[in-house]
Amino acid sequence: MNDHFPQRPLRQAVLLALTLLAGACTPVEALWTPADTPRDVTVERAESAAWLPATRNRLAPADTAQLRRLIEELGEPPRTRVTIALPTGAEQHQAVPVVRALAGFGVDPANITVARQLGGDAGPVRGIAVTAELYAAVPPRCPDWRRTVMDDNSFRPSSNFGCANANNLAVMLADPGDLAAPRRLGPADGAAQEAAVDRYKTNKVTPLKASSTVLTGASQQ
Repeated sequence: MNDHFPQRPLRQAVLLALTLLAGACTPVEALWTPADTPRDVTVERAESAAWLPATRNRLAPADTAQLRRLIEELGEPPRTRVTIALPTGAEQHQAVPVVRALAGFGVDPANITVARQLGGDAGPVRGIAVTAELYAAVPPRCPDWRRTVMDDNSFRPSSNFGCANANNLAVMLADPGDLAAPRRLGPADGAAQEAAVDRYKTNKVTPLKASSTVLTGASQQ
């Protein structure tokens, strides 16, 4: 009997079968979970700051050069967001030469915000704080094929699901800063908008102007 069924090969076959069975019973969660492959687009922020005197209505050459270095340090003026913080006691018009200089260096005026410095104390004027920010979108680490749809019968998506969408979002953003904070609204005429709503509610909507189409040449035939 032992000549036909040797014990050693039998033991090896049994051990191999047990090993395969144990591997098949390993839960998928032990191999991969959705938390192992985040799909969030990371937004990185770079900042550069400068202080300018607040007692002048015109920028000195040294101040203009300082603003130029501030913008060139970040490297992408059209996407740079700048905040001009005026100190207590400074007039709003003192930010005008700063805005003009920044626009001359390629900064979009729509990305320039004029605000007041925090604190509110009536102490001596310290100066105008100019802060420039630039955001960059970093896509997630893709692809990730550690788990496919054939790994188990739980009907969960593969580990690479959503990778293309996240990468496309990261590369399509005109300004990645929009993911970090919304842009400020532009000027609006509240009175005109209110009047339009009132006309709609009272059924007095202004009709469209009459128009006509005139056919000329071969189009008349």
